[in-house]
Amino acid sequence: MFAQANADSLLRVLKTAKEDTNKANILNELSAVYFQTDPEKSKQYGKQVLELSTKLQWDRGILRGNNLVGRCNAVQNNLSEALKYFQNALVIARKIKSARYEGMMLSSISAVYASNNDYDKALDYALQAKKVNEAGGIKYMSNLMINIGFLYIRQSKFDEAQAAYEEALRNEKQYGTEETKGELASIYLNIGGVYIRKGLLPQALESYTLAANMLKALGHDSHLTYAYANLGEVYLRAAKGMSIVPLPDSMKNNPLNLEKSLQYLTLAEEMSKRLQLVDGSSEVAQSFANLYKLKGEYDKAYKYLEKHTDLKDTLYNAEKEKDFARIEAQFYVRRQTDSLNYLNKLKDKEIVTQKIQRNSAIGLVLLAGIISLLLINRQKLKHKQKTDMAIAEARRREELASLQLADFTRSIQEKNDLLEQFSAELEKYRTQQPNANEQAEKENSLHLLQRSVILNDEQWADFQALFNKVHTGYINRVKEKYPDLTTAELRSILLTKLGLNNKEMAAMLGVSLEAVRVSKHRLLKKISLPEDTKLEDWVNTI
Repeated sequence: MFAQANADSLLRVLKTAKEDTNKANILNELSAVYFQTDPEKSKQYGKQVLELSTKLQWDRGILRGNNLVGRCNAVQNNLSEALKYFQNALVIARKIKSARYEGMMLSSISAVYASNNDYDKALDYALQAKKVNEAGGIKYMSNLMINIGFLYIRQSKFDEAQAAYEEALRNEKQYGTEETKGELASIYLNIGGVYIRKGLLPQALESYTLAANMLKALGHDSHLTYAYANLGEVYLRAAKGMSIVPLPDSMKNNPLNLEKSLQYLTLAEEMSKRLQLVDGSSEVAQSFANLYKLKGEYDKAYKYLEKHTDLKDTLYNAEKEKDFARIEAQFYVRRQTDSLNYLNKLKDKEIVTQKIQRNSAIGLVLLAGIISLLLINRQKLKHKQKTDMAIAEARRREELASLQLADFTRSIQEKNDLLEQFSAELEKYRTQQPNANEQAEKENSLHLLQRSVILNDEQWADFQALFNKVHTGYINRVKEKYPDLTTAELRSILLTKLGLNNKEMAAMLGVSLEAVRVSKHRLLKKISLPEDTKLEDWVNTI
């Protein structure tokens, strides 16, 4: 309501504003008002700022306009366009010697690279931003240090990440205000993430607890959800003996650790569901599966493992929608990483053109020839760019398929592990004269778990399509070389190629362990391989 009232007030002033820097400032404010609610409208006002400032030759306005349009493109996931405008703004910031804006633009460019998963370049720009801020006397940099820590995490450089987060903590404590308390909680949350990755569970517990208490007081429920999920994971890892340092007495009681883990994961699950946090729900489900597996409640572990897989698929589908934007940004980045150099080339071309225009008719003919050559080269460049983008898109889809196939294989292995443990637990339970209804319920759960591992024909078709994306042409090569293979034999070859062992294959095919061994033996004879040859070695030679 307040934002709309402010916009209405600015629009009334805009109607009578002269074509000067004051009007550019009004357009700038309008862009800022609409940024959160309507990025497209915000972008249009940003372009007006850019157009008017260019007309007025007002560098600071040109810089602001480029920044406004760039950030709107960034939130719309138009990464290549965002990068272009941020780089233009960076050129102006350096021209007018504004450390504040230069650092801001370097940070924004870093964020674009990070969105495109190019963490090396993202870190390079973020460190440049830090250097510029320090030289310019800019003190408050906790946000930038958090981003630098995140980029080190992505590179698995945990010591460097910890140092960055600790610097962010010192910076926030020294220069932060009441309004930035949320940043302090975020830093503790990130430090906890480093500690848990390094196996320092007591330190992780302390950091996550501090973060949770702050976030609860501030009412930041989405971040609090992750704090609770992480606290649950800390206690779970303590129960599994995953700490590389001695645990305090309060964390040495494993049944109590599991109980605390359950409490925090339950809170995180409820909040993730209420806030519709799909990624949070997915991670919580995986922690629940590990928790119930450790407690020996394999039917519950299986249900949460299925939930984690389903949520992961939802995240994969959402990720696919971003593929093209990421590929486009990747290739734009390769073409235009040095804006200053690019602008100098344009300037040189203008000078050459002016000289040619002053020449005689022969010069004009020469100019026409040069233009033709440029057009031909431009067409070639466009063709090459399209080819490169197609190759990159194919590579990206192959990488996505590899991740999905790896998740599929791991899911089968985890289910089979649960099945084996559940069967052993049930066998023990049978000898204890259990309640008939409870026994029947557990038997039914075991039956459902067994059936879930076995793939039906439709699932096999989906599996083969995914397998073929990762191992292109493999199935056709096998069929061409051995045309008389049965469907069951082909399935054995593909599952062996994935690295599944005999137990996992037996569960997935719905046959006995002995049947798998006999089938492999017959298969080796059928394809005329020596008896001492292992099928596992042969499948990799095709």
